Amino acid sequence: MPSTTAPKESRGTASRGAGDRRFQQGLFAYHRGDYALALREFDKAGEVAAQAGDHARFVETCTFVLRILAEREEFARIQRIEDRVVAILAAADLPARLKSRAMYILGICACYQDTRHDQAMNRFRDAIDFAIVSEDKEALASPLYGAATVLYARGRLDEALKELGRLDILLSCLALPELTSASRLLRAMILRNQGHIDDALESAWASYETLKHHPHLVIYLHTLCTLGTIYSLKGDVACARLYLDLADRSLKRDEFPRIARLVDEAMAQVRTKGAGPVDLSFDTKTGILYEREKGEIRFEGQFILRDLLKVFLESPGRIFTKDDLARLVWREDYRTEIHDNKIYVTIKRLRKLLESDETKSDYILRAKTGYFLNPKTRVAIDEQMIPTVKDGELT
Repeated sequence: MPSTTAPKESRGTASRGAGDRRFQQGLFAYHRGDYALALREFDKAGEVAAQAGDHARFVETCTFVLRILAEREEFARIQRIEDRVVAILAAADLPARLKSRAMYILGICACYQDTRHDQAMNRFRDAIDFAIVSEDKEALASPLYGAATVLYARGRLDEALKELGRLDILLSCLALPELTSASRLLRAMILRNQGHIDDALESAWASYETLKHHPHLVIYLHTLCTLGTIYSLKGDVACARLYLDLADRSLKRDEFPRIARLVDEAMAQVRTKGAGPVDLSFDTKTGILYEREKGEIRFEGQFILRDLLKVFLESPGRIFTKDDLARLVWREDYRTEIHDNKIYVTIKRLRKLLESDETKSDYILRAKTGYFLNPKTRVAIDEQMIPTVKDGELT
């Protein structure tokens, strides 16, 4: 009786074919911005490549996985994959061009983490070295952009522009539309931060124009966000809101959390501009507070402090007893031995966070029966002005 089991060589060929199909499906999904599907397909393609001992295909697949995870800010998973890729790059005989791309993507992953800018720059330098070895000008372009990105993140804006100038020379003779869009966008962000608003706007629109012919969803969303911030700086709040709202409506928050965060932060600043002269402006979506003198205040996981502030902001002038605060902030029934010290310490911390002068309190005041937000405080929550409550009446 003939065997029904396929030879090992045939099974291996079929497996590699399935891996190739997964990889191509991942590419299609990646380029149309469906990162969830792309990640699933690349993960499966990577498993096939690893089982087959195909180091080149495995590393290539990992570059796309890492790029997606960077946008999703899944840094713990990035670290696990990074360790494996670095080990393969050190041990396997891979093409210099592939090594350059891998180092560039690892640099982007590091650049998105504020504490790893030095490592990011080292990754980009290694990518440049591999690109030179490969004698491939296209491979050299990406790490030059990466180096400019790190310099921008560090606030070294003039140096970042010089790096982009070197990149422009390469791009003038290469057909790299995605990198062209990204470099023009980065230039717009640098010029914006330097205060060259009109030049920044021109560069942002130049990025947008290239996307008409070569769409890229992440760059498109980031460009809309950047246009919003530039128009906000020009004082055109209506235009700023228009582009930020379009970005917000166009993105999938679970797939693009980094872009979503940038859009939320930009929208919060626009809301502050549009809310008129206020002392405290709170954005419930981002959890960011803006104080008229101190500027942006972040709570960084201090949820009790944030919840206490929100209670006061929602009713300026209303006196909250200790019983009220225990119930509204801690969701507990008030007990003297438990809550008196909690309330005192938390109020003190909140005052320190808000006040420019720690020797006096302009915001959180004390009454005989509790605490209240100074009724003279002008408050906006999510752009809406909050009326003052005084002696039980709205003012």
